[in-house]
Amino acid sequence: MRLIAFGDSMVAGAGDPDHLGWVGRALAGRREITLYNLGVRRETSSDIAARWRAEAVARMTADEPMRMVFSFGINDANLEAGAPRVTAVQTLKNAQGLLSAAQGLCPVLMVGPPPVADAGVCARVEALGEALMALCGRLKVPFIDVFRPLAANGLWQAEALAWDGAHPGARGYQQMADLVCAHPAWVRFTTTSD
Repeated sequence: MRLIAFGDSMVAGAGDPDHLGWVGRALAGRREITLYNLGVRRETSSDIAARWRAEAVARMTADEPMRMVFSFGINDANLEAGAPRVTAVQTLKNAQGLLSAAQGLCPVLMVGPPPVADAGVCARVEALGEALMALCGRLKVPFIDVFRPLAANGLWQAEALAWDGAHPGARGYQQMADLVCAHPAWVRFTTTSD
């Protein structure tokens, strides 16, 4: 199976001294899965919407089943010149467009955005995550909410504060990977074949 992970620096694993992030940790030991981690720092949902199709098609083959996982939202919610970089309405339009189109190619899953240390950004990310979860429900795209459990535990945000305010270290990414791996949607997503 081939799995493409699209997203931002959280998908890329920025801040992880082992350079695995949550995606690499979630697939550790899974030799039957070829991972293409296409997380890019500072990218918003608009950036991902503009690039995902070309990058996915270049990695697809008729010989192996394909999966796509998307995770974004923090960069959309970050302020630039006093306003979110991407409005919540536009984020949802981007998500609907790319998730609907991706579903036409292969099974798709979305992992919600994690918390950050900044309270204002964190509140916007939480609201955006809830809206993305509702959208995924309407589109019948499996959604894994990591915001609440990570925020409740506090490790993710503590590690982020110790570094750059957004990105955790190895333990935070491992905690997110554990949450994702324990979710039934992830188990189905990474074990069933087309």
